[in-house]
Amino acid sequence: MKSIVRALLALSIFAAIAGVAGSQPNAYAPRPSRTYAGDVDRTLTGPSGAAPAVVVAQFLQERGFDVSAASLVQEGAPHAAGRGVAVVRLSQTVAGMTLYGAYVKAAFTRQGELVHLIENVAIAVPSSLPAPGVSAGQALRSALGRLYPGQSIAIGAGRRQNGTVVFERTPFFHAGPRVTRVAYQATDGAIRPGFVVETWSERGNRLHHTLIGHGGNALFVEDRTNAESYNVFLVSPRVGGQTVVEGGATTESPIGWLTPGAQNSITIAGNNVRSYLDAKSNNSPDNGGVTITNGEFVTAADLQQSPSTDSNREVAVQNLFFLNNRVHDILYAAGFTESAGNFQENNFGNGGLGSDSVNAEAQDGRGENNANFATPPDGNNPRMQMYLWTGVGTHEVVVSAPSAVAGRYKATLAAFGSSLRRPLSGSVVVGIPADGCQPLPAAVSGKIALVDRGTCTFVVKAANAQAAGAIGLIVANNTGGTDIAVMGGEDRTIRIPAVMISQNDGATIKGATGVEATLQKAPEPLDIDSSLDSDVVYHEYGHGLTWRMIGGMSGPIAGALGEGSSDVLAMLINGDDRIGEYSSSTSGGIRRAPYATYPNSYADVTGTSVHNDGEIFAAIMWKLITLIGTSVESREEVLGYFVDAMNYIPPTPAFEDMRSGLLQATPQRLDCKVWQAFSEYGVGEGSSATVSASGVTVTESFTAPISCGRRP
Repeated sequence: MKSIVRALLALSIFAAIAGVAGSQPNAYAPRPSRTYAGDVDRTLTGPSGAAPAVVVAQFLQERGFDVSAASLVQEGAPHAAGRGVAVVRLSQTVAGMTLYGAYVKAAFTRQGELVHLIENVAIAVPSSLPAPGVSAGQALRSALGRLYPGQSIAIGAGRRQNGTVVFERTPFFHAGPRVTRVAYQATDGAIRPGFVVETWSERGNRLHHTLIGHGGNALFVEDRTNAESYNVFLVSPRVGGQTVVEGGATTESPIGWLTPGAQNSITIAGNNVRSYLDAKSNNSPDNGGVTITNGEFVTAADLQQSPSTDSNREVAVQNLFFLNNRVHDILYAAGFTESAGNFQENNFGNGGLGSDSVNAEAQDGRGENNANFATPPDGNNPRMQMYLWTGVGTHEVVVSAPSAVAGRYKATLAAFGSSLRRPLSGSVVVGIPADGCQPLPAAVSGKIALVDRGTCTFVVKAANAQAAGAIGLIVANNTGGTDIAVMGGEDRTIRIPAVMISQNDGATIKGATGVEATLQKAPEPLDIDSSLDSDVVYHEYGHGLTWRMIGGMSGPIAGALGEGSSDVLAMLINGDDRIGEYSSSTSGGIRRAPYATYPNSYADVTGTSVHNDGEIFAAIMWKLITLIGTSVESREEVLGYFVDAMNYIPPTPAFEDMRSGLLQATPQRLDCKVWQAFSEYGVGEGSSATVSASGVTVTESFTAPISCGRRP
């Protein structure tokens, strides 16, 4: 969007959304904000010496608000932001009482020019309100009944201090409860009198603000204690160990991550996600676990043990719960909100349909070496299934001589050739040429050939070794140090077994002479739990994002763009051009090449593999990320454009639709960077891809518009 008011909801649209959200006369939900975005060079108002409340009120009045400057109260002193801007916070009052939940955050230049405004004030307010239907004491008891049902809590005497009644502290409380008269805007739009009750418990340190409505009902609870703790892998065990992080209410999750009440160590539920163990693969939480009442999900992982131990299963569930909530909050801030179809049980009257938090299944027993995400229409719960992945070292090369290099070397078996049901022993001969891409010499006949990865396919290497009479093949990885990949390919004429060892192990064996070795199956390696790999979790969540915001993400092209977009989400959050390094046990991840050095272009889209074809789009987006910036702040900026672009992309999109959506979402100063990223991979002016019964036909173009430097 090129307008300076990038996130402004028109008042008519906002009113329509509010009407749909709910019309209960005595219910409350946090109201969405409206943003008016200018710049220090393109301000929303002219210079002024008036007070901030006056400037803001006049700005809103010009847009149809019945808001007076006297009803806006400045909260504290302004604070400095960048580029000489000062930020002022204001609250709104009605009949002399604070309007609960209403706020203004306004940014001004030194000349008093308004450059940015965020507000959710009531558009029109009454001049007076009746007295609440209950007393302050009744409001306090109503709040305690909501927060601590069934408990008998002593309440001290109260004394009035202006509009607040302060009750004496009794042993239950850390500080005396405070009950303050406020106004609130119900979901039907009417403004009514009520109370905000502040309670702070001594035990558990629970600080709550509870809104009590006109009739005495508890309408809304704000938990102001970050009491939840999660011991998690922020990225994956490959990047670092577990870290204890705090959870709780955020702007994006106003009632917090956890559903109030007791939880289970292998079934954790909240407004955004229900994470549970599904090793039995019946799509329901497995039995077991222990009750957790204090919000402490801090089980430590032992990655030297199987993922199926009780403690590691708890780690999987708590990690999956955390990662789903984290990506929910990140995407919410970027624009994947309730009205855009996000995943929440309670939508707080902000549009869209609720009752659709993610059902996230850890260690799902239905499959392996994969994960998936099924996205039903808005208002229905999606399901994320996270599988265990096979650990490296399903096979091994056992060197018996010479003694200097004797030992067991982890290996993976190729997808082609013999299955090595029986061990195979023989002398090891280093291939000439080293990469095995040309016919090998007779010296390998009756021996096990050792060649390097690279230059040609694994199948070609195996075919050359077999043709020279080799009885087996060892391929040494040419990257990653200790990484071992699985050799793909298909050729039913290959009968000899082929295994891969790491780059480091290959160098060790090649440096020795007279090597005798046996190729054989190894003791079963430990499985890898993809619930600990944020790349895989974010990738799967990305499918939900594109299906809800774009729709129609199936078919050879749209399906590829769905896969690529999911990789993009993981890259934008983690800042890494490789996907799934932990789950795949390789530094290169699960894609054919790192996106920073990706070799293919648009013409390589074949329509036969959505994962391979989707890599092209992910490579384009990684290029755009590098052009705009790879810092956390820059990636957040790109994520905002990426999500916003989905508002302008049709269902079942083509690569060109993704490009057009991004051009619409980014500011004009970045248009040529968008063109540069797409045209570098063949999606320039005049490019196209058509799908027919015979397959996909791609017309590639590396041309950018004249305005971006192309010569006429």
